[in-house]
Amino acid sequence: MRTRALSFIVGTLQLAVIGLLSTAADSQPATDVQAIGKILSATGAVTVEHKDAVVVQANAPAGGGLEAKVGDKVYRGDVVRTGSNGVVALVFADGTTFNISSNSNMELNEFVYDPKGSSNSTLLSLKKGTFTFIAGAVAHTGNMKVETPVGTMGIRGTAPHVEILDDGTVKFTTLIEENKKDLTAKPGAASSTTKEPARSVLKDLDTCNGGNNASPADQIAACTALIEKQIETPQSKALAYNNRAIARTVKGDFELALQDYDQSIKLYPTFAKAFNNRGLAYEKKGDLDRALSDYNAAINISYDYANAFANRAKLFEKRRDYDRALKDFNEAIRIQPASANFWNDRCWVRAISGSAQQALPDCNEAIRLGPASAAKFDSRGVTYLKLARWDLAITDFDSALQLNPQMASSLYGRGLAKVKTGDATAGNADMAAATRARPGVAAEFAGYGLR
Repeated sequence: MRTRALSFIVGTLQLAVIGLLSTAADSQPATDVQAIGKILSATGAVTVEHKDAVVVQANAPAGGGLEAKVGDKVYRGDVVRTGSNGVVALVFADGTTFNISSNSNMELNEFVYDPKGSSNSTLLSLKKGTFTFIAGAVAHTGNMKVETPVGTMGIRGTAPHVEILDDGTVKFTTLIEENKKDLTAKPGAASSTTKEPARSVLKDLDTCNGGNNASPADQIAACTALIEKQIETPQSKALAYNNRAIARTVKGDFELALQDYDQSIKLYPTFAKAFNNRGLAYEKKGDLDRALSDYNAAINISYDYANAFANRAKLFEKRRDYDRALKDFNEAIRIQPASANFWNDRCWVRAISGSAQQALPDCNEAIRLGPASAAKFDSRGVTYLKLARWDLAITDFDSALQLNPQMASSLYGRGLAKVKTGDATAGNADMAAATRARPGVAAEFAGYGLR
């Protein structure tokens, strides 16, 4: 069987506000007339001032008798204000969520987001008050900035808590409790006010989250440091256990990884990512029944969890339960239609299960979405083999081998196609080379009905 990629999900270490972002506004590029987000909840006095000076009352002051207008839209240029008893939660189109406390003021200066793009940008100005937020897609695919009275922060995926006091002092924290004072600054203060211990902790955060091009050993060490002394909440500790387990799985330390996943789930029983990732560890160990149970649990917790559907589909593919595999790939694509890997995976399953004509559009879409990869051309090459379109199969296998000259399935597939076109000498040479690289490749192709 050709090796298929499995989807681990790193948990980003964050504050006590932990939540699934499936309630995000419709994902589309924002313009001046398009909403960039919406109100999830509002209590007390909350107003949204549009840039054309129209004030929208998101919720009445206390005693006004009106319920919060969940779903009210916000736009680029809006100013969100809360009164002495006001609290509001916002979600933006990229999944970024904000919890804004009383007596706060935030301006939505810039928001450019394209789910398929890599030049996304956000600039939000926090004028006063207290804010907790969890970064969404823009932080990972573009440039997310948050402006405060003491400077502008670049956000890469952590979940900060920002408090702007009346005297202009800004307190910035993540999940660390003991070093909060080291991250306090006032207007005009030099960056040196952030002491070395705080820098060290933030480096551990980034490394445990998989940043800094960290090796598995470095990631394990950073997560261990956070677990042992610096975690503020059970949910945050669960995230650190999850991330350490991923690094241990990469190293092949499955037993230790499973112990970490168990701890993560014990601390955070509704942590769908940990169930998904523990399923991957069980699958790598060969325990498909436990893997399936964990994928089921992840999906039951979060039905819009595309990677869990995809991983369960790949498990069904291993068991040759192609109908259930295709149903799960359908769900993964429904949830995340811009994922080229999901289209490629469905193409592959359709091709090997006897639905090559349906597979071809999937392969084309995977290649169109990009980036180019040997696996995508290999999938379409096998599809063309099933359709007896030998020349097109050879072209795609050539493309795959240019990207990965050692890909045994493309060598073998190209050999079969060459034999079918009458070039037996070259074809047999390709198949022999493929068999040397992977002795079972001929049996695999026979299992797909290709001889």
